[in-house]
Amino acid sequence: MNGRILIGTDEAGYGPNLGPLTISATAWHVPDAVEPQDLWAELQSVVTNAPERGDQRLFVADSKKVFTAGEGLELLEIAVLAFSRLIGAEGTTIDQLCRSISMSSQAVPFSEAYSAEPWNTLPGLALPVDSSDDHICEWVTTLHSELEQRGIRLVGMRARIMFPFEFNQLVAQADSKGVVLSNGTLELVRDLADACVQEFDAEIPIFVVCDKHGGRNRYDALISQHFDDQFVFRLEESREKSTYRMGKMNFCFRTKAEEFLPVALASMIAKYTREVLMHQFNAFWKQKIPGLRPTQGYPVDAKRFREQIADGIAMLRLPADLYWRLR
Repeated sequence: MNGRILIGTDEAGYGPNLGPLTISATAWHVPDAVEPQDLWAELQSVVTNAPERGDQRLFVADSKKVFTAGEGLELLEIAVLAFSRLIGAEGTTIDQLCRSISMSSQAVPFSEAYSAEPWNTLPGLALPVDSSDDHICEWVTTLHSELEQRGIRLVGMRARIMFPFEFNQLVAQADSKGVVLSNGTLELVRDLADACVQEFDAEIPIFVVCDKHGGRNRYDALISQHFDDQFVFRLEESREKSTYRMGKMNFCFRTKAEEFLPVALASMIAKYTREVLMHQFNAFWKQKIPGLRPTQGYPVDAKRFREQIADGIAMLRLPADLYWRLR
């Protein structure tokens, strides 16, 4: 089969002390003539990253543009659930959705890590949270029709959800949360690349775009580490972007990577799954402490929240590393 694979990755929750770090990736099969940056134009009748007043198209962009705390999850939710249902990654609850897009090969299975936290109920929070099934189903139909007409397919969606206990262990081992982020990202890329090679062809070209990880400019050793020590040819390394070639795969780590549609959708998946999991976390503590103001988990407010739930933590005898990320 002709064409190429485009893979984009992004994260949500790198900075907070509370809640998981979520990393996500999406993989797309596109015709040979479609360049990575052309996806927006190809799908412009149904998708936009810059909606105008009254725009009826699906809003897909960096999650920071789509979601504002306190304004609900609807815009994030419609896109994430529509695209996930498009590939059969369905879930009527947040734990089902996360399990369906998590890697089966990860060291700590999602279900095990999820159940270790007392606020993660079974079943989890029902989906959709702020939208409606009917609206999402309409978008699934619309997207399927447009993608099929254009010869474009969303072929995979993955998430790596690291709850605080696992995150703390990995950071302690690596002595760097940046390394933990980089490893989690390349694990997703490898998983999707292997799945695509199996479905299509070992010779199919794969183009990977990732947001740069902090101030890091060198990624060749990281790529090689996650792809069986294959030789990685360095093309460019700069503050703006670092590019590499490894066999039929090309990698680009760049700033503003969300300008690439597969990265933008990955950003939204990561943010949506984290936000719904934080909804559960906040609901659990609010039930125990009426009037407690919810938190998004970022450092200053996380300290306020930790102080206010201290009695509850002591009563439940919860170890700090189960809920508090050390970095």
